[in-house]
Amino acid sequence: MSAADLGIDHGLFSNVFMFGNGKGGVGKTTLTGNASAKAAREGLRTLAIDVNGQGNLRRELGYGEQDQGEAFAQSMRSGTPLVPITNVRKNLDVVPGGMKVRDLNDIFVSIATSQGPLSAFLRLAQSLQPLLPKYDAVFIDSPPENPNLLIMCLAAARWLVTPVKSDGASLEDGLKDIARSFSMVKSQINPMLTLLGVVHFSSPRNARGIHKEVDERAKKILGKVSHTFQNVIGQSEKTAELARRPGYFCPVHELHERRLQGDRTIPEAASALAQDHDALTIEIFERAQTLRSAT
Repeated sequence: MSAADLGIDHGLFSNVFMFGNGKGGVGKTTLTGNASAKAAREGLRTLAIDVNGQGNLRRELGYGEQDQGEAFAQSMRSGTPLVPITNVRKNLDVVPGGMKVRDLNDIFVSIATSQGPLSAFLRLAQSLQPLLPKYDAVFIDSPPENPNLLIMCLAAARWLVTPVKSDGASLEDGLKDIARSFSMVKSQINPMLTLLGVVHFSSPRNARGIHKEVDERAKKILGKVSHTFQNVIGQSEKTAELARRPGYFCPVHELHERRLQGDRTIPEAASALAQDHDALTIEIFERAQTLRSAT
């Protein structure tokens, strides 16, 4: 049995991006929120999907706790289309996560037992596929340290973007986990899956020595498919914390705009960080288009 036998056409998933690393705390949710917001500001019809039990994407985009991921879990149980919250921002819809998403692993096991592992791994793709004609870009915020759900996300993606920090756990354990899952999914489930690149997250912008060391270690783990994005997401703990604070819950670009409007409680670093996220999102789209054109 193949994905096509289950009605999945991976050729339709050409605009689906996933942020993934086997370790938590490396920037997947922050990148999802800011890339989604940037795409929407550029006029692209955008969907963000939060596949996390903590549901922290709401802290990046400010749409409230909603249903704690119950609608998402129900779509996974039944195989019916995902039901997004619409107009979180202009052009931006979101499938929220939350505590109910923690049921996904049990749902996965139930599907695998009754219908086979391939059906379980492809359930997110099955529920996402009917929505794809509505969107120009889809971003998946994948869960860490859950191999079944990580594979399910990879099976529904065209492009994998892997954020890393310079710590050993992010580089060694996290990259090794995502590399194993990536290899299995590409060879057995989703041949269209492509590693788009590695992102330096929360890293000093001009630390060339650190970046070079991280790049070399990433290549050892990911092999010849490894590529590192030129644009780095710099360090600003104060800005990052403020963006996720109640009363804000917004992409960094919106902090930058508030500062431009005279709000001096917003640190100046917000402007540089907003530029980092915008530049990286553009680079992600440009690289994806280059690789599409080459095939």
